[in-house]
Amino acid sequence: MRFKRVVLTCLLLLNFMLLTSSNGQAQTLASARILSSAGPVEIERRAQEQPGALIKITYRVNDELVAGDVIKTYAGGRLVLGLADGSQAIIAEKTTVELTDLSKSPRTIFNMLRGKTRIKIEKVGGRPNPYRVNTPTTVIAVRGTLFDVLVTEQETQVFVHEGEVAVSNFARPDVMVILAPGQRTRVQQTQPPELPSRFQPNRNNEMFKPGQPERGPNDDRPHGGRDTGGQAPNQTGDADRRRQPDRDAQGDNVPDAKQSGGSPGGSPPGSGGHNDGGRKP
Repeated sequence: MRFKRVVLTCLLLLNFMLLTSSNGQAQTLASARILSSAGPVEIERRAQEQPGALIKITYRVNDELVAGDVIKTYAGGRLVLGLADGSQAIIAEKTTVELTDLSKSPRTIFNMLRGKTRIKIEKVGGRPNPYRVNTPTTVIAVRGTLFDVLVTEQETQVFVHEGEVAVSNFARPDVMVILAPGQRTRVQQTQPPELPSRFQPNRNNEMFKPGQPERGPNDDRPHGGRDTGGQAPNQTGDADRRRQPDRDAQGDNVPDAKQSGGSPGGSPPGSGGHNDGGRKP
């Protein structure tokens, strides 16, 4: 009888150890892979021996990143991330994002703290592929699309090139706007998203083109090297590489649609637009 108790105790301890080991591995599962990097880029990872502390890590193209990693690009820096399903994200210069755990629901690519990103979500088997992107004020829900997110301390702007995106404010989750291709919105502080308006198709392209890093004589920040490996997400209007006037298309002042309390799968708003005055993010 005592022998059986000892065996049972050993089995319970073994199961506990296996479970703990499995959970530890789950915490380090890859969240994304570096497809390319150029200019001054820095990546920080949470130290296991010091919970909450971040340490700089060395990296190369094709390295896998994990949930909790923080990516920082400086002036002239640029990094392209790839997900397992083929989705990609360009992280432009002067941007900070924190990768999240894609195994949790709702799946969130990253928390975007500041800067500019262009994200391409691939459909799976021709079906929508739900993801989210969070900013300090905004929840952006996507199902398979190409869109830009621009974040400053005061506001978040979202521009949709393909597909459909639902945008809401953390402080006002009951108010949501649905963006169709060619539409944008702005979310300020605790205010609900603005009504959708039109923008020029290639307005933001210059922000996401590969460029030469701007490094001063005493700049010791990390340098990502040549932009190699992987393909960047499609850029709307790539055939026209010239800088476009920094203003939206002129036209009427009627917004595209009313704010909606619907879901990301709701019908896209109608066409139309207003001039946003060319306000840069």
